[in-house]
Amino acid sequence: MNDPAQDLDLFDGGPPLRLLRLWGRFDPWHRHVVRRALVVIALGWLPLMALALIAGAYGHAETLHAFLRDASVHARSLLAAPLLVLAEAVCIPRLGAIAQSLGTRGIVPPSEAPAYDAVVRSIRRLRDSWVVEALAVVLAYAAALLIVSHVPASFLPDWHRGDPSAPLGRSLASWWHALVSLPLLLVLLLGWVWRLCLWAHYLWRVSRLKLRLVVSHPEGAAGLMVVGYSLRDFSVVGVAIGIIVAATELAHVFAGGAGSPEQLGRLALGTVLVVVVLFTAPLVVFSPPLLAAWRRGVIDYGALVQRVGEALEDKWMAEPAAPDTAEPLSSGDFSAVTDLYQTAGNAFTMRLVAVDLRSLLALAAFTALPFGVVALAMVPFDKLFDQLLGMLL
Repeated sequence: MNDPAQDLDLFDGGPPLRLLRLWGRFDPWHRHVVRRALVVIALGWLPLMALALIAGAYGHAETLHAFLRDASVHARSLLAAPLLVLAEAVCIPRLGAIAQSLGTRGIVPPSEAPAYDAVVRSIRRLRDSWVVEALAVVLAYAAALLIVSHVPASFLPDWHRGDPSAPLGRSLASWWHALVSLPLLLVLLLGWVWRLCLWAHYLWRVSRLKLRLVVSHPEGAAGLMVVGYSLRDFSVVGVAIGIIVAATELAHVFAGGAGSPEQLGRLALGTVLVVVVLFTAPLVVFSPPLLAAWRRGVIDYGALVQRVGEALEDKWMAEPAAPDTAEPLSSGDFSAVTDLYQTAGNAFTMRLVAVDLRSLLALAAFTALPFGVVALAMVPFDKLFDQLLGMLL
């Protein structure tokens, strides 16, 4: 069987990590992930700020003011894009550790080693595909150019507008945003979409193997709950997605708009549901083997509990009692049967979906967090202060 230690880097790929290898800056242990996050800020946000300052210095103060008020561009380039980079150091090693545990814990038995090695080789080929890397860049620029060609500058914040003689009437900052900042963010997002696809493909292939499932496992999912813990590992990605979606509403609030709590609530609920469904759906592939294991466990443990229960009652409930059953408290029969019933109870109540509720709630809460910040921004500070003071007093 493939060395489980090698599975730690199983998902360490996808856009734009292959480009970093080509550049000679690939960091397999994610030791310099903060540095790369700063590079993303330097490419995606600093030039926009510099161009806005230059415009302000040359008599276009309204361009600088409009850029400073545009909370959406700051949230996307200063927060969301770096978070998508930082998430690599959090999520990728954890997914690899989960894959490693399936082998070390014996869930994938030695008899399935050749089939599992084929799964790992398939994931590595897909992970290192140059086609996917190139396609992500092409799609990112196609989307950016589509936005530039179909969305007039007049529909965007004022800092996008340039002199009438400028190409498409856009400012230099607007062109940098369209050709660098936005494609960079989209490539990072597409990289996580691809990793999610790899993770889903891996789980689907593994679910088709003859796994060694223990229906009485205290985790509640026959030993597969470890894959359910992946939801909390995706929380940083969830925060980034929440920031991207909530940033548009925050920009409206900062621009002087009243903002609608109902609309924000619907937007937050929709975003949370989409994120939770996207990252939870791959775990459903284990439901068929879990259902089959549960059915076997109910029959086997049910028969065992029945036999032990009958033996216990025949021994202790018989009339008259046998001489060696006079002192029930000194016997270990009842504690042994209690332990058996508890073990059997784990089998009878086993979950059919390997989803950890706490991990799911953590993912939902982190995704909703940016919308909570926007909701606070909608409340005037004096009213918020009065409410807090009233709660304290």
